[in-house]
Amino acid sequence: MRLPARPPSLEYTGALPMITLLRASDYGSPSRFERERRAVFAREWMAIGDTSQLAVDGDTLALSVAGFPIIVVNDLGTLRGFHNVCRHRAGPLVADGRSQCTSFVCRYHGWSYNRDGSLKAARDFGEAVRSEDFSLHPIAVADFRGILLICLSPDPKPLTEWLATVEREASRFPIESFVVTHRSQHEIAADWKVYAENYQEGYHIPLVHPGLNRQIVAKRYEVRIDGPVAVYRAPTRAGSVTDGVWLWRFPGLALNIYPTGMSLESFWPTGPKTTLVSYTFFFHPATPEDQQTAAIASSIQILEEDRDICEAVQRNLSAGIYDTGILSPRHERGVELVQRLVAEALARDEAGALRS
Repeated sequence: MRLPARPPSLEYTGALPMITLLRASDYGSPSRFERERRAVFAREWMAIGDTSQLAVDGDTLALSVAGFPIIVVNDLGTLRGFHNVCRHRAGPLVADGRSQCTSFVCRYHGWSYNRDGSLKAARDFGEAVRSEDFSLHPIAVADFRGILLICLSPDPKPLTEWLATVEREASRFPIESFVVTHRSQHEIAADWKVYAENYQEGYHIPLVHPGLNRQIVAKRYEVRIDGPVAVYRAPTRAGSVTDGVWLWRFPGLALNIYPTGMSLESFWPTGPKTTLVSYTFFFHPATPEDQQTAAIASSIQILEEDRDICEAVQRNLSAGIYDTGILSPRHERGVELVQRLVAEALARDEAGALRS
């Protein structure tokens, strides 16, 4: 018997299994990837690392986020962000990675820009170009307790509102005293939604994460939904409840925070069937080095296990056998959250396109 479908805007509160809101064809489609880039990742705030990378005047960070090339720079103590796209003919201004700069110079034809985004010089154009007409396209940049965030929307939601639940849950931890000790990036051959959904449930822990399963009681893994935020909790095998907090904020910001340190995990699509996962590890200076090493190794091991299962799921989604499934009301409400928020974002984008 097929269960009745529900409108994607409704919160599920029942005890029966939920029908998945997305179909197999929604994972790995090039057209779907383009729609989600603009409806989700061009609208939401995204964490791209830590602000210690931009501690000195002129420090610059360039990277691609969900297919959007961006620059963030420390301009005399003010963090500024721009699309890494020259206004002349779309040349790149700054090579990916960290660098130092006094201005931005297009690597294609040599147009130059000040660090506030204004056009400095249009090489060999003489007086034909008005600088005020060709400033770089800006993006919003923010620092949340040492975490670097950007938003590509011209009208971003206030960060205090966007991060309200995260800020409340994290308020008891001395995050500002933590120091970044390790960064790593990992490519996963799966649609970003496959990875996001996997992140939302502990149902798979006994089968996929044997090491983690020895540490926590997976049957008592809980996911509490608070708007676009999921908060996770599980008792340890020793009977105690972890003294940390585990958080995820749609679409790709994840934080594991403890009194002695924190891991920031951020992820976004790099293509229809590829996802970049970026890790930043922070520790209190008094945390012993062996504890830091063990915590980092454990996180990377769990990621590698998730990579294997997510890539297998993506292959099966692309095989043409599976279409839709059902979700456990006990274990997979977080999966429903991801699917519902994606569906709602696409619906808003389509409604906006129709109005325009």
